[in-house]
Amino acid sequence: MLTNTKAKKAKSTEYDYTCYSCKDSYKGKREQEDKSKRFCKDACRKAKARAAKRAEKKLTRVEAQFIRYYKSTHGKYVFDYCRDAGTVGILLGHTAASLFELKSLHNTSYMCNGWGQDEKKSTFHRCHIQAHKGTDGSVGALHPINLFIGDGHTNQTYGNKLVSTDAGLKIPASKLKSTWQVSKTDTNEEVAQKIRKLLGKEFTEYLSQSDAIVMNQVNTLAQRIYNRQQKGTAVQDLDQRYTKAELEASPLEELEYMDAYQRGKDSVSKHKSERAARATLCVYADELERMANTSPSERQRDNCRFMLGLVRVLGVFIAQMEDQQGLAHKSFLPLGDTEWKPLSHFYLNKQQPWGKPSQRLIDADREFLIKNLTEHCFHALAGADIPQGLLRARLLKRLDVATLVPTVQAPADWRFKAFGSWDKFIEGLYADAEPVWQALLDIGLCTAAQIEEARTGLLWSLQEGLERERHRYRNQPCFKRTYKGKYYTRWGWKDYPEHLEYPPVLAELFLPGDEVAALPLAA
Repeated sequence: MLTNTKAKKAKSTEYDYTCYSCKDSYKGKREQEDKSKRFCKDACRKAKARAAKRAEKKLTRVEAQFIRYYKSTHGKYVFDYCRDAGTVGILLGHTAASLFELKSLHNTSYMCNGWGQDEKKSTFHRCHIQAHKGTDGSVGALHPINLFIGDGHTNQTYGNKLVSTDAGLKIPASKLKSTWQVSKTDTNEEVAQKIRKLLGKEFTEYLSQSDAIVMNQVNTLAQRIYNRQQKGTAVQDLDQRYTKAELEASPLEELEYMDAYQRGKDSVSKHKSERAARATLCVYADELERMANTSPSERQRDNCRFMLGLVRVLGVFIAQMEDQQGLAHKSFLPLGDTEWKPLSHFYLNKQQPWGKPSQRLIDADREFLIKNLTEHCFHALAGADIPQGLLRARLLKRLDVATLVPTVQAPADWRFKAFGSWDKFIEGLYADAEPVWQALLDIGLCTAAQIEEARTGLLWSLQEGLERERHRYRNQPCFKRTYKGKYYTRWGWKDYPEHLEYPPVLAELFLPGDEVAALPLAA
């Protein structure tokens, strides 16, 4: 009788459960009403505990990143736009990825304007495609596909007028809820909280993935001063103890003097870099390429691709100039181990077609071409229509190909060692030349057959460069000596160094089976 009772009791204590961690079915000996505590084995229990700790740690990191975000320079830029628009709805449609792109665009615009420049007169603005404030109550989205870096003066002339209906991104008035409205008096934290509520998990994911959200200069100095005050590590104590909020509300100049005083300094020393703003065509080349790949409008993508082709050719032409302007455009014509002026400028004097034009007229015509194409770059990025035929004809009328083959210089010993082999060195030559050839081909200044000839001509040019350097090397004074009345021109001579030996490709391409040294110079 006792045995049957125990059997019934044991049978009645078996319950069917699903593991909260691995979701497998198992039988439990005691009743567990809380589903979050049902585990089939200790390993699942420990795994769930570790996951909970990771989630808590991630949440703590997100909260810390959120505080840094609304105190950062990029955050202030976003908040100012939201206040100006009167709503955080300008961020509708953002994902974590696009938030990173927006931050990257914001940082790039600062780099384009250089350092040490007058911030009140920045060369470049972050320009809207769809107007920041539309006339129909809509707002232009603060989104990478609705923003581009462009000339500040041209941007101001555009104002809020409608340029395109299919390019960019705008938020219609019907989608702007009253709960997303912000006022001019809302603090950065209050605006940030509304953004967080609007974007939800995408914003949380953005904060959790951000490696470094840097606070702005005011909050950074305030934190530094406050930490010294609390830890007692200042060389000189301030006249009074400040709360963190008081420090964050102080002007930047005052904080700089407080920081210097705490460090025992008599004056504030500021480092000012003299880096100038980037060349406008270089900025537009990057922006045209970005918009050609991301714009929602096929028409705008086509215009951006077309203007990008013109910009690359014009950039090559400017890079040839031996002045500061040419130096600023060197990214269009990477020379490396070559000398190259592929384009020539042609100017027809209509008043005196038989005479040679003055340099003043040539310079004026060149500046007109640069200014005109630069203005149309802005129009293409803004979503306006572009007179492609006219612009292409205007460029082809003035520029012509002078040579497709650069003059190759033999590499220095240290440079050859950096490449490691002749194959790598020749790959570098082609890597520099191919973008230039492709730009000229795209615009119609040369043909594919001519480029194929130029690829072979590049190797001939390399051979000529090696011949010149070998001649200079073997005629050095160190190899010439008079000994016992006899003159030697190869005294101590062993052989050419590795960086002056002929690469095997020259023998294989030009004279298979023959000695490379017997190669004649190309005409």
